[in-house]
Amino acid sequence: AGGADPFAKVRGMISDMITKLEDEAGRDAAKKAFCDKELGQTKEQKDDKADDVQALHTKTEQAASKAGKLKAEIAKLQSELSQITQSQAVLDRLRGKEKEIFEATKAKTEKGLKGVQAAIEVLKDYYSKDESSGASSGAANGIISILEDI
Repeated sequence: AGGADPFAKVRGMISDMITKLEDEAGRDAAKKAFCDKELGQTKEQKDDKADDVQALHTKTEQAASKAGKLKAEIAKLQSELSQITQSQAVLDRLRGKEKEIFEATKAKTEKGLKGVQAAIEVLKDYYSKDESSGASSGAANGIISILEDI
């Protein structure tokens, strides 16, 4: 029993341990390769998503800016509409007063118009009888035209 190498058993154990460690190192290398691959893909996806988020933030800011401009325009238009409404109310009151004045003077105006028309007829009759005077005929026509223009 003394001829056997006392270190053979230790060498066998060390050799087994080295084989076991090499196997574990191979498995660890495979795991690391898998993790590196997955980490790279995840980083790419994260970068893509970050770009998408930035694009959405930009869109949101543009939409908010546009909404602010539209709100300002709406306020301006409402103000203008209010002014138009006030002006319309003033004009309606003026038209109402003018209509009242017209209604009040309409009868007098029609009566005066009938009187002028009657005066024209009387003058035509008068001057048609007195055609012998040429000067008064010209003056008569001038007076009658003035009255007809009224």
